[in-house]
This record gives sequence, structure tokens and C-alpha cells, in this order.
Amino acid sequence: MEGFATSLCAVLLSEACNVGFTPVIKPGVPALTRGRLVQVDQGYFRAENISAANGLFIEAQAKIDVVRAWGGGLVASADGVRFTVPVQTLYAGSNPRYFGLRHKGATWLNVVNDQVMGLRRLRDPNSDDETDDGEDE
Repeated sequence: MEGFATSLCAVLLSEACNVGFTPVIKPGVPALTRGRLVQVDQGYFRAENISAANGLFIEAQAKIDVVRAWGGGLVASADGVRFTVPVQTLYAGSNPRYFGLRHKGATWLNVVNDQVMGLRRLRDPNSDDETDDGEDE
């Protein structure tokens, strides 16, 4: 199957982000058509395959120095909370997708693992792109 790796990555991404296939479908790219993604999803995303892949991921991750220092990295979580900011501040930004046309808001993103609580926290005034600004809040 030509482009299988691309199709597989697209299905993994859509599952991991819980967004469905629509954001990753590109009708002009054979590996990213809805039909191909459904075929890969139904043919390869079975419990036994996912279980085998998880084992390989955990083994590979255990070879990373920082992961070993943090306790193996078997437990981790990242979560973000979006909220409107009712007062004027530099830390709030407009984003109609999340806050409507008349409100500003912010996103609070926190990451934890099995050894350290609150590894990284950041505010994103635009709330559209949760990238690191290089500073701990």
C-alpha cells in the first residue's frame, strides 16, 4: 500500500487528538483520502496491534535519559483550560473560536508526570496555539 506510513500517521494523529478524520483528509493526496484512512483504521487499529505498539513505544521511551530521570515516564498528563478574562490585561487575547466575538480569554496549560507535578505551566493569550513562550509562569 503506497503511502501507508502517511495514512497510519494521519489516523494516529486523528485518534490522539480526538478530532476525527476531517482535519487530516486531503482529497488530492491518495494516502489522505477518507476511504484510505477508514481502511487503515479498520484494518490496523485493532486491540492486539495497539497493545504490541504500546510495548515498543515504552521500550524506546525508556532509552531516553530524561525519561529515566523522571521515573520511566509511564505516567504523564497534559491538560489545558480555556477561560474568558473579564478585565483588560496583556495576558488575554481575542479568539472568536473559543470566546466569541466580544470576549478575550486565555489558556492555562499544565503538564505533569509520575515524578514531578507541574513540570511546565504557561499562559497563551491567543489560546489558539499552545506553544511554549520559554518562560515558566
